[in-house]
Amino acid sequence: MQEETREYQKVISYLSQMIASGELAIGSRLPTERSLAETLSIGRNSTREALRMLEHTGVIVCKRGSGNYLTGNVSRPITEMVHMMLLLGQTDRKEICSFRRNMEKAVCRAILDQDTFFRWKEQAAALLQKAQEQQPLDRQIELDRQFHFLLIHATENQFWIALLEPITEVYRKWIDTALQTASDTVKQKLQESHTMLFQALCRGDYPACEKAIDAHYDLVDNELEKEI
Repeated sequence: MQEETREYQKVISYLSQMIASGELAIGSRLPTERSLAETLSIGRNSTREALRMLEHTGVIVCKRGSGNYLTGNVSRPITEMVHMMLLLGQTDRKEICSFRRNMEKAVCRAILDQDTFFRWKEQAAALLQKAQEQQPLDRQIELDRQFHFLLIHATENQFWIALLEPITEVYRKWIDTALQTASDTVKQKLQESHTMLFQALCRGDYPACEKAIDAHYDLVDNELEKEI
């Protein structure tokens, strides 16, 4: 078992070195399983197991008939970890909702500190305009989703994006359920909080961002409480 573990680690270390040296980049095709086994003088089973683990964590993707490719996608394992924590009772919806509220405030702080919103302002305004038009429920939900994802991307910080997108995916399922049952009055207030947040970002007014975010998530939390 120890020998297999050492062989498995050889594959990870070798591929890490290729990434560090620039031989592999996102989208690159990995050496074949056979080539890795021969280069590292290890068994094919150990090589296969290492590649399977990397695929499971989202680092690589296997394209049947083509090979393995580097993706750098770490979102899936983070989402799975949060789901597992929920199943094991290590966290709950209340904690995740509180985390998401505070992280959105931190996102807005990052946007203002880095002064990046001017590059996203037009896209955000277009989403708000569409949301104010008469839309089917599924489209309303999708526009709400796009607005919050836009804020994450507006940080232009890849670590924020990699960390928050998978957590938001867990949270979004609850939001979608809340929006499906919310009254027209609540939906209107949610849209108004989006507009308030947009205007605060345009002005560079962080306290107003916090106020808009709290208004938004207070409404969401109230709707989610009805589902319990």
